[in-house]
This record gives sequence, C-alpha cells and structure tokens, in this order.
Amino acid sequence: MQQSILGTIVLHYQQPMIKFFRKIRYDLMVKNKTGKYFKYALGEIVLVMIGILLALQVNNWNTERIQRIESRDLSKRLLQETNQNIELLKREVEYQNQGLDGLLQFLKMTGSNYKEKSVEKTDSLLYRIISSPRFELNTSVLEEAISTGSLAIIKSDSLRNLIYELPSVITKIKGSISYIDNHDNFYLFKRFYEIASLRKIDGKFSPYAVKLESSNFSNIDNRIILNDMQFESLVDNKYYLISSLLNHYEVTQTKLLEVSDMLSAEIKK
Repeated sequence: MQQSILGTIVLHYQQPMIKFFRKIRYDLMVKNKTGKYFKYALGEIVLVMIGILLALQVNNWNTERIQRIESRDLSKRLLQETNQNIELLKREVEYQNQGLDGLLQFLKMTGSNYKEKSVEKTDSLLYRIISSPRFELNTSVLEEAISTGSLAIIKSDSLRNLIYELPSVITKIKGSISYIDNHDNFYLFKRFYEIASLRKIDGKFSPYAVKLESSNFSNIDNRIILNDMQFESLVDNKYYLISSLLNHYEVTQTKLLEVSDMLSAEIKK
C-alpha cells in the first residue's frame, strides 16, 4: 500500500517534468550552451528530490492515519473489556464483603452455650464459610495487545504504562485466591469434615439440595462446631485472608476505572 502510493506519486508527477527537462538539456547540449545545461540539470535533481520528499510525506501521513484507526479500534476493545471487568469486580467486592460479614457473625456465636444458637443460621453461615472465592477477570484483549506488541500504537505514554501494570495487579489477585484455596483445602475443610456434616448443609443451601436431601444421620447438630477453638481460629484467619483479597480488588478497581477514563479520552481524540 505504502510503496504503491510512493510509486504512483513519483511516476505521475515527476515523469512528465523530467522528460521536459531532458528535452531542454538535449537542446542546450546541441547548441553547446554548457552553463545553462548544468543549471537545468541541477533543476532536474531538485525536482526529483522535491517529488521524493512529497511522496514520503504522503506516505507518512497515510501510515499515521492507519495507526490512528488501529489505535482507536484497540482502545474501543480494551474499553469494552475494562468496563466489563469493572462491573464483574463490583459484584465480586459486594459478595466478598457479605462473606466478611458472615465470618464476623460466626465468630460472635462461638464459645459456650452453642445449643442456644440458631441451627438454621449456623448452617447457613457454615455454607458460606466453606465457600472459596472463584473469580477471574476477562483479559483476552489485554493479553493479545501485550503479546502482539499492538499496545505500542497507543500514543499516550501514561495510558500504556497503566495498562502494562494490569497483569501484575491481576497476578496478585490470583495469588491471593490461591492462598485462600490452600488455607481452606489443607486446614479449614479438614477440620470441618472432622466435626460437622457437609451433606446436612448441602441438603439445605447448595444448588443440588433437592437431589442430595439431608443427611441420614438424624442426630447431627452442626452447632457443636461453635464450641471448637481450632475451627474458630481458622475462621478468624480466613477473615484476614478475605480482607487482603479485598484490598487487591480495591487497587485493581481503582486502576481499571483510571484506564477506562483514559481510554475514553483517547477514543475521543
């Protein structure tokens, strides 16, 4: 495309003029007018150089125009993905904050006289406590832009640098969720299985409650877990882990909102 523009301009505008100058040079040579011959030869060289410079300028303009189009298209795709992630993260933050509230409610119920506590509330809180975070941002456009190097076409240095920071922020979220998974799998679940009935809880609150039904052991009372100091400590630790995850969510949310604003401004340019 670029070579075609350059060639067309040179051929279209220069060839007739070059032929004209050649004819004059030929006439001057025949008439032995050497001084004027060199002047016309110099004029021909200048004309060629001007033609090339003009062609290069048009070529550069065309390249910049294409890059502007590509940059705007990429910015729109990134903006759409970013706004989707902002909404996903907003809902996830609300959900995890509810989880923190549930952890606190459970901790307030632990200790002696567990039989005075609500069976229904205890089971519902336990169902939430043993639920680990399952959250992942959409990053397909971001990963494509970085891996292919197309992010470089965005001219704003501050916007590019901010976008380049997103993978590390997202990695921290994944690391925090992974840490919670390990805590739950190796410690919290293990202790829970030793004391309480999972089927009794799933039979009430899980998506498979109708099929699973309740436990066949009629004398099960999950409230006994309220009297277990080890489980209390594990719930306490999970509170700190979820709080740390929410801090990562907050940092990510702030950066995504900033990216969204800057991408919107970039598209309007």
